[in-house]
Amino acid sequence: MATHNVKKIGKQETEVQTVHSVWEVMKPFVHFGLKATGLIANTLITIVKNIPKPDNHKQPEHKINKIIKI
Repeated sequence: MATHNVKKIGKQETEVQTVHSVWEVMKPFVHFGLKATGLIANTLITIVKNIPKPDNHKQPEHKINKIIKI
């Protein structure tokens, strides 16, 4: 006699299969998120490194002695 594969409403798959299938679906999004976070972090580090320090605004000594006549 043929066996019938009857699925009952509300019956869930085993936990191992569910976690595996969820990871397969979410893996590209997780990969994209990590790459995007790394890109943003590197950009912020570069911006902070290129901000001039407050001490750099002082003029060098050789420019102080110049007189501009109008």
